[in-house]
Amino acid sequence: MEQFTVVLDQLIGFAIMLVIGYICVRCRVYGEKTLDGICQLILKVGIPLMVFSNATAGATRADLFESGIILVFQAVMYVLLISSTWLIAKVMRLPVDRGHIFQAAFIFGNVGFIGLPLLIALFPERGALFYSLMALLDQFLMWTYGVWLTRSEQTRRERPAASLAQQLRGLLSPGLVSVIVSLLVILIGIPIPEDLNTPLHTVGSISTPLSLMYIGGLFALRDWKTTLKQPEVYVGIVVKMLIIPIVLFALLTFVPPMLGLGAMNADMVHAVTVVCAMPTMAALVMFAERERNMPEYAVGLVLVTTVASLLTLTGVSYVVF
Repeated sequence: MEQFTVVLDQLIGFAIMLVIGYICVRCRVYGEKTLDGICQLILKVGIPLMVFSNATAGATRADLFESGIILVFQAVMYVLLISSTWLIAKVMRLPVDRGHIFQAAFIFGNVGFIGLPLLIALFPERGALFYSLMALLDQFLMWTYGVWLTRSEQTRRERPAASLAQQLRGLLSPGLVSVIVSLLVILIGIPIPEDLNTPLHTVGSISTPLSLMYIGGLFALRDWKTTLKQPEVYVGIVVKMLIIPIVLFALLTFVPPMLGLGAMNADMVHAVTVVCAMPTMAALVMFAERERNMPEYAVGLVLVTTVASLLTLTGVSYVVF
């Protein structure tokens, strides 16, 4: 119940930050150009520094090896998400491009903007380490399969080779570089002086409020209301953000002991469950706009699922904690 309270407190804070971002744009404190700059600051500076400063703060090589099993948990999560979203798109007979954007939206969650602060709040000692390990698989899938999903059917036919090259270049994002550097520092055992880590942590901590203010600002700038009329959005929210996380939690909690593997680490099971329940990644908007493939639909999915997550995350946390 204590962890549920932590999640609830965080979500209340997230809601307030969303509203502040919305008000700032509506009152013309800043506009779209500033939001673009904020997004780049978060992706290229804030999140990398937050990951590095938190992951390397006291983590040891033993912690790294003990936490490696979380990648197996995450692989199970992706199998459930990829198969369920594909099935929903087929059953609801979504057009190819819309169906692919829908799948990307409900496979890849907003772990950097929303999940990382939650993990750090829930697991102060290992939350950033959990994130760093999961980011390896997450970033690889997002910049390959995720980018492929956001391309229109016509583009995939015309530029298959270019698509692969762009996907490989995308793997070298600042976020993934910081993850790899953090894991190497822990693996080698390089001590990071507190005098260095503290200012890095301070700068990295701006990511949380800026991320939520960025999404709140998008509410004021984008036409997202048409997304509310699409029935698959509500099916996706219920399945991806409520049912699948609870099913995943049950699988990881009860199946291993039945197979004689013993109980799994509760913190890691909870961490993967929280990540599974994340709303749509904000990067989906950037991918869709770059490819000129249904950007308004992508924006709507990000905004609607972010608001819905204030309720669904509360519900999932109440069940699993």
